[in-house]
Amino acid sequence: MPVTRQRSPNKISLVKQASECRIKWTVGTLAMNNRKSHFLLSASRCAGFTLIELLVVIAIIALLVALLAPSLSSVPAHGRDVICQKNLKELAGLLTMGEYDSGVLPTANSWFSYITKRQAGELMVCPDDNSDNEAESTKPNDMSDLYIVQNCNQFSNIQDVLDRGHSLEDRQIIVNPPGIAGDHGWNPPDPEGGQTLICIDDDAAIMITGGDSTSIESIDPPGDGARCGSEHWVCVDDGSSNWRSELTAVLQSVKNTKTSAMQTDDPRVVMRLTGRQYANIIEEPYTVGTQRASYGMSTAVNSDSPRPGQLMLVEYHTSIVRLKGNFTDIDESLRPRHFGRANYVSTDGSVSSKTSEELEQELNSSQDLGIWGP
Repeated sequence: MPVTRQRSPNKISLVKQASECRIKWTVGTLAMNNRKSHFLLSASRCAGFTLIELLVVIAIIALLVALLAPSLSSVPAHGRDVICQKNLKELAGLLTMGEYDSGVLPTANSWFSYITKRQAGELMVCPDDNSDNEAESTKPNDMSDLYIVQNCNQFSNIQDVLDRGHSLEDRQIIVNPPGIAGDHGWNPPDPEGGQTLICIDDDAAIMITGGDSTSIESIDPPGDGARCGSEHWVCVDDGSSNWRSELTAVLQSVKNTKTSAMQTDDPRVVMRLTGRQYANIIEEPYTVGTQRASYGMSTAVNSDSPRPGQLMLVEYHTSIVRLKGNFTDIDESLRPRHFGRANYVSTDGSVSSKTSEELEQELNSSQDLGIWGP
């Protein structure tokens, strides 16, 4: 009878435990592999944007650019606006300084000459004129506003002298006299160069040179001839009712002194001619012709007693804002260069801005002409 060998309980237990461990290891391995696959799948999904997500990001960026572009583009324009207002304030300060010096505010047809004499012509150009080309080349004074003054009270209109060839008021004032290089000793003018010589006998002379801009230059007297007892000046008619008597008083106050035109502190005195009695005074040539200006001065401003708060200078097409009662040339001449508004400065130095419609309404809505009125 065969003998049946039986396994001991300990061995059976060990085999069972080994099988269970093998099953657990297999299940654990599968679980780990499953988690690893899930992690790798998730990682692969997070590695980039979907097409929809990319389109949303692009749309947001485009919206932000559209919102910020107007603000960024207006920064240079705001800068030019600030410079324009600064120019106006400085111009008002210079003009007011002239009032303190002479007691008279420069007038609408002489303010640009006054500013130019003080080497501040760059203030008369708005920075926006470099882009819109709206600044007009204006004439500070045509020749009909200029006079040769002798003995402080003898006025000869320069344009009239040029037209007649001589002065009716002073027989010594002659245009291109014969014997220029002989009897009078002056160097002859160059007609091809647009030059014209006006002599006051052989004591003083001015050389007028035309072209894009006309200049008047005082000429040294030739030789060592007899001394002239007269003094000669070039002055401007500023349109005031008593300008001749006022200028006579100014010139008499500096008679027999070595005072230059600038030292008289009166903007209407633009040049002292170099004569035998005062040959050491050399004046700068006076520019009569073109002067670029972005601003105009109102003719309603009373130069003797300007009203505080009255509009003095405004962005304009010409250098003079002509106001005669209700008549005005501001239509189509105002220049609202900055965000649809025109900057202006008042007689008290305050700077502000208004639209063309607002400025015209101020002028036409009341009898006192609003900020324009005297």
